[in-house]
Amino acid sequence: MPSDNQHNNLRSTVWLYILLPVVVGVLVIGAMVKIQWVDGAEWRERAKRRVEMVRVDPAMRGNIYSSDGHILATTVPICDLYLDLTSFVLTDKAGKPKLDAKGKPIIDGPIPDSLFYRSIDSVCIVLHRAVPTLSVAYFRNKIVEARRSSGPRACFLVQRNLPYSVWMQVRRFKGWDRGVLKTVRYEEGERSVVRQERAHIYGNMAKNVIGFRNSQRSDTYTGLEGYYDKQLRGQDGIYSYRRLTRGVWVQVTNRVGDEPYEEVTIDSVSKQQRIDGLDIVSTIDTRYQDVAETALRNQLMRYGASSGCAVLMEVATGYVLACSSLVLDTSQHTYVESPDNNVACSDLYEPGSTFKSVFLTAVLNDKQVQLDTAQRIRVGRKVFSKNSGEIVDDEDKVDTVSVKRALAISSNVGMCELAWKYYRTRRADLEKQIRKVVHYDPLMLDLKANEPRGNINSLQSDRGFLNLCYGYNNNVTVLQMLTFYNAIAGNGRMMKPLFCKAIGSNGDYETVRPVVLDEHICSAETAKLMREMMEEVVQRGTGNNIKNNIYGIAGKTGTSNVYDERAGHYIDNLFYASFAGFFPADKPKYSCIVVVKRVHAHGRQAAAPVFKSIADCVVSMDKELSHIQFPATGDTLAQVRQVRSVRKTPAGLVPDCKGMTVRQAMALLEDRGVRVQFDGYGRVTSQAPQPGTRIQKNQTVYLHLH
Repeated sequence: MPSDNQHNNLRSTVWLYILLPVVVGVLVIGAMVKIQWVDGAEWRERAKRRVEMVRVDPAMRGNIYSSDGHILATTVPICDLYLDLTSFVLTDKAGKPKLDAKGKPIIDGPIPDSLFYRSIDSVCIVLHRAVPTLSVAYFRNKIVEARRSSGPRACFLVQRNLPYSVWMQVRRFKGWDRGVLKTVRYEEGERSVVRQERAHIYGNMAKNVIGFRNSQRSDTYTGLEGYYDKQLRGQDGIYSYRRLTRGVWVQVTNRVGDEPYEEVTIDSVSKQQRIDGLDIVSTIDTRYQDVAETALRNQLMRYGASSGCAVLMEVATGYVLACSSLVLDTSQHTYVESPDNNVACSDLYEPGSTFKSVFLTAVLNDKQVQLDTAQRIRVGRKVFSKNSGEIVDDEDKVDTVSVKRALAISSNVGMCELAWKYYRTRRADLEKQIRKVVHYDPLMLDLKANEPRGNINSLQSDRGFLNLCYGYNNNVTVLQMLTFYNAIAGNGRMMKPLFCKAIGSNGDYETVRPVVLDEHICSAETAKLMREMMEEVVQRGTGNNIKNNIYGIAGKTGTSNVYDERAGHYIDNLFYASFAGFFPADKPKYSCIVVVKRVHAHGRQAAAPVFKSIADCVVSMDKELSHIQFPATGDTLAQVRQVRSVRKTPAGLVPDCKGMTVRQAMALLEDRGVRVQFDGYGRVTSQAPQPGTRIQKNQTVYLHLH
């Protein structure tokens, strides 16, 4: 008979066979419940990703054009060049190291030694051409040293922000395609080294207007790029794909019958069609911009200024045709457009004597004041009260002159005489009249520039009150001051400065129409009187160093001391020099302002010559002003033809333009289908390509004038 132990073992075995299926069943049911109800969503998503995928098709950012038809900014592919410099020991089929003739293991890498040293010099030449500031030797030493360094380096950065064409050129060298990396690994995953980037076709020119990218990892911009970002950016396409077979994916078409949906929603993911960004046509004219920038940079370098700006505006529309803001770059020893300093739009400054025109316009507007510009007022020096201190002119000889003459010679005492006489007890009224004339509020420019609000400081003290009359004790931006001068040129109508002329694509553009800020900042009669007074400034006043009897310039010089915030006082013999005005004086078409900062020179010396350089070039290029002829320049069509007949350059060759004016050279070159760029003013002293060179397709001839 079986023992008790045997009976117990038998019972245990029976129960095991009975309970085991039950336990397994419970576990299976539990797992099914967990999969279905707990982890179901995750598993369904995983399964779905195996058969359905959503892809983003990035929209192409629109271009920015100049008003004369040139591309200022466009999107181009660029890359960071990474090389795989991993080294490893070659092995045979059995996994044993291969040995060389000396019995040493053979070391190899993505780029074999023989192919690496065969092409390294050629690769470095390609890189040097892309980055001229870095030598061939620099790149060679950098790459060779990285290859020789101890330990494998699978991801070596050679250079960032290279044109995509350079990346392709390097890959074409035999064996190097194995070493050029397409993606690099970061902590968060892999990233493609090839990407889309904005390229400024004209380099640094007008970059504050076009716009800077705020940082490499940011998609926000300044300038036109920032203000019109939504229009330029477009709309990314989002598309759903389904797997047809392994490795083959097809796009899902969302159709009902034959009509496609414009947009559908599948599992909360919006599927939308790609819409490329619109193009922007800026108001900037590359010819005028080049003239303004060249003339300004030359003057900044001559006087060693910290920064400066030159802005050219069309009187009737407010379109800004040129806007150059240059600051000193000590590393390059030159002046450049800087993302941190838009001098024309973002900087506040005390305008100095250019503000005297504002003050006189405000006085003429005041119905309680009957001002005759012929009446005589004191100039030279005067103490107005015990708290005002002494006001002194540059020419401190005490005399009496007409109001018109006081403006022409830029008398501080003369302006204070009028203020003390008419507004000593009505200081709030003076401030009110000035605010009607100058737009102290932000102009709400159509570019992202962090435009500040101008201000007038307290007029309680006698000195502060008198200082306002000749341009101190208040702050404005350069563009706010220019809008005033542009309004005087336009019979009192104040136009908003505009930087965008049209928006659209594929030839279908919507014009950005001019905006009137104030229909009448003054009467037409007052505007005419101010124009005559400002013309007197240039003819027989502080601006007489730029006068001409050809087309006429009207404007006002300005000089203000630089205020030291830390010391709490003005710095002696350090100035903001400026000139603001318009031309031609009899029928103003253009207004312009030039400001040169922190120089040991006055407005007539540092700023006025830049204004004249810009005005001369603009008048010489404007076909609507072709009736204006410069003496002894031969700007008529007959004289241009005469030059052609004398030179007799065969068709298809670059003609000799030396000695010609801008208008003559442009007529001659454009007649042959050649584009023209130039710098300086006067007559052509040199050109490139040289005369007699065969004209190529889309040829550009560069002229230097002096």
